[in-house]
Amino acid sequence: MIEIIFWIVLVSVMILFLGLGISIGFPKHRIWPPPGSLQYRTAWMLIVIASVGVPVVGILDWDSLGQLHWIRFLIGGGLIIASSALMVWGLRTLSMHQSLGLEGTLVTSGPYKYTRNPQYLALLVFYSAFILVSSSFLALITGILLILMYALTPLSEEPWLEEQFGDAYLEYKKQVPRFIGFKKKQ
Repeated sequence: MIEIIFWIVLVSVMILFLGLGISIGFPKHRIWPPPGSLQYRTAWMLIVIASVGVPVVGILDWDSLGQLHWIRFLIGGGLIIASSALMVWGLRTLSMHQSLGLEGTLVTSGPYKYTRNPQYLALLVFYSAFILVSSSFLALITGILLILMYALTPLSEEPWLEEQFGDAYLEYKKQVPRFIGFKKKQ
């Protein structure tokens, strides 16, 4: 059973990578953010399968990397709590509507004052922490791919955001780092 779930998650992430590559390499033919309802539903179905699938695989394959020190629970658990708080803060600030890839307004308040992608940053930390806590070989494989996907996703969104918000987004982009870093002085 775990092998089937692993392959479903792996194939989902690989299809998302293909769509992301098309979106980054050929912005006029972008797949993300999804321009049509079929692409929208397909992208979100694959994102949910991959995002939920990595923890499921990790739980089913728990400790397959071997017994690691108990401190992994303390460090990983703290990072999971912190990343979850950042995710909620980002969702509440941006709104669920815009978080789903739908049009809205340029948001530069809350966590968006410090990072242009607080939700992706939260996901990067969350999945890294989960891999640490689960000590699962299969979660390591699928999780690293998912982390890479979330790290690259802003590259496909930024041209779309530039189209949507023009100079306001370009100015925001100059001032606030993509993930982490120092806010640039004006």
